[in-house]
This record gives sequence, C-alpha cells and structure tokens, in this order.
Amino acid sequence: MDVCSGNPNRTAPVGADAPLSSRTNGWSWPPHPFQLLAWLLFVFFAVAGFGVLVPLLPAHWVPAGYICTGLMFCLHLCAHLLAVSVDPADLSVRTRSLRGPAPSFDRTKHAHVIENCHCYLCQVDV
Repeated sequence: MDVCSGNPNRTAPVGADAPLSSRTNGWSWPPHPFQLLAWLLFVFFAVAGFGVLVPLLPAHWVPAGYICTGLMFCLHLCAHLLAVSVDPADLSVRTRSLRGPAPSFDRTKHAHVIENCHCYLCQVDV
C-alpha cells in the first residue's frame, strides 16, 4: 500500500478509497498505516532503550537511566493516548454530524472547501 502517493490537495477519498463513514478519533477502525507505524516505533524504541541502551550505561548510572527513560516513555504514552482519543471535529460539526458516508467536495462549484467562514464540505460555519 502506497500511502504517500496521490494528490495531496484531495479533500476526500474517492472510489475504492472512500470510507463507509467518517472517523471519530484515532480508535476508529480500520487503523491508518501511520498509526500502526507509530505504535511499532514506540515498542521498538522502548525495547531498544530499556533492553539495550540503558544496560550499556555505567553501573552507577543504570538506575537513573531507567527512571529518566521510563518517565519520558510514560509521558509520551499519556500524550499519545490523549491525542488519539480526542475527537478533532469542531463543536458545530459534531452537533450536526450525521452517520453515513464521508461527504465529497465538488471543485466546479467552489474553489476552496472553506470560503467566507463557511465549510462547503460539512455545510457549517467555522
């Protein structure tokens, strides 16, 4: 799967790429390949940090290495879980939200998705 190719100006997936419904947060399925990559990198760096790098420190630094590395990983994990769990939708979009297919944008009618503080994709004022 090539996630980086394609038109970066496309506002919504079309055709076979179109999801059946909009994602609410990072826990919505199916996960994006970048989400899987982020979790795999987190596990890799945890194993590399705690299993390889910290034990290589001088003996009197090992406890401090585990404490500092553990605090940083816990802080990062909390921030990551918070970011994944937040619904990024604006309040006006969330209250108007109808379950169903993601809307598509017609560039023949408007040059940009948001014009004059109105989103023509969500049909709400932003």
